[in-house]
Amino acid sequence: MEAATVAWVAARPRVLVCGWSGAGNIGDELLTGVIVARLRSAGLDPVVRSVSPDATVAAHGELAVVGRGLASLRMALAADAVVLGPGGIVQDHSSVWSLPAHLLPALIARLRRRPVAGLGLGADPLRRPLSKRLLRVALAGAPIIVRDEFSAAAIRDAELEAEIDLDLAWELDHPEPGKGEGLTVALGPVAGSGSWRPGRRRLVFEDTAPVVAALQRLHAAVGGPIRLVAFRGERDEGYARLIAAAFPTAEVVPADDALEAVRGAAVVVASRYHAALVAAAAGVPVIADIRQAKLASLAATSGLEARVIGFESWDEVATVPSALSGAVSQPSTGATDRALQRLVDACRSEEG
Repeated sequence: MEAATVAWVAARPRVLVCGWSGAGNIGDELLTGVIVARLRSAGLDPVVRSVSPDATVAAHGELAVVGRGLASLRMALAADAVVLGPGGIVQDHSSVWSLPAHLLPALIARLRRRPVAGLGLGADPLRRPLSKRLLRVALAGAPIIVRDEFSAAAIRDAELEAEIDLDLAWELDHPEPGKGEGLTVALGPVAGSGSWRPGRRRLVFEDTAPVVAALQRLHAAVGGPIRLVAFRGERDEGYARLIAAAFPTAEVVPADDALEAVRGAAVVVASRYHAALVAAAAGVPVIADIRQAKLASLAATSGLEARVIGFESWDEVATVPSALSGAVSQPSTGATDRALQRLVDACRSEEG
C-alpha cells in the first residue's frame, strides 16, 4: 500500500505593522493599504496595529489587526518582525507620549533580537534627547526609508541614517484626470503648544476670515461646486463645517467620497499632505500650505513644481493655477524594495 503524502506549507512570517491606522486619517489608511499589499507580495503576513481595529477592518477588509494596548504588546512578543510606519509618526511635538507609544513594539522586537524596519516614514526634527535615544535604540542598524530630504535630515539629527524613496501613496493606482470641476478644500487644525496632553486635545483652529476670503476669490474664478473634505477625520470635520458655513452651496463630503472629490476637482486647496499628493498625482492643480515642512517638500519635488503651488499667507492665494494635462508618476529609488528584501531575508534567517 502506497504511503499517504502529506503536504506541508511553512507559515508565513508575521510582521507587526505600527503606523497610524484606525484613527480616521484618510492618508494613513491609504498607506496602510499599500504596506499590507507590499508585505503580502513579499511573502510576509502583516498584522496591523490600530487605534480602532473595527475601523481598520472596515477600511481594508480581511486583515489581521490588533489594538494599541496589551494586544499589540503580546503581538510584538510573538511577531517575527516589526515595521515602524508608514506615515509621519517620527515626531515628538504633538505629545510627549506619541513617539514612545509608536516605538514600543520595535523596542520589544529589538530586545527579542527580531528584525525591525522603518518603512514609508515621515519625520520631523525631534526636540527631546530621550526621543532621539529611543529612536536610535529602536532602529540602529535597521533599514530606514523616509519620504523626503527633510525627513532624512531629521533622522540624521538623531544620529541615524535613512534612505529616501517615494511616499507609499505614489504606488496607488491614480486615475487619469477627467474634466475637473469646482474647488475641493482639505484643511484642518494643528496641535497647539504643550506636550503633556495628546495633540488632539490641543487643536488650534486658524481664523476662518482670511481663509474664507481666499477661497471666495478662488471659487469666483473656478466656479462649480465647492467641497470640503476631512482628511484627518473628526479633527478636520469641525473646521470644514466652519468654512462651509460661509458658502451657501458648499458640501462637507463624507470620508468614503473624499478621494473622488479630490481627484475630480478643478483645483484643490490643501493643508493635508496626502490630499495634495493624491490631487497632484491625478493631474489636479494644488494650492498647498507650505508652512508645513512636508507640504513644502512636496511642492519642491522634481516634476511637481507646476502642480503644487505653495503659499505661506492666505493673502497670497488669489491666482488659479493653470490646468494640467495627464496624471503624474514619480520614480522610485528602489530603497523600499531593498528594505523589504532585507526584512524577508532576516525573517528567513530567524526561521533557519
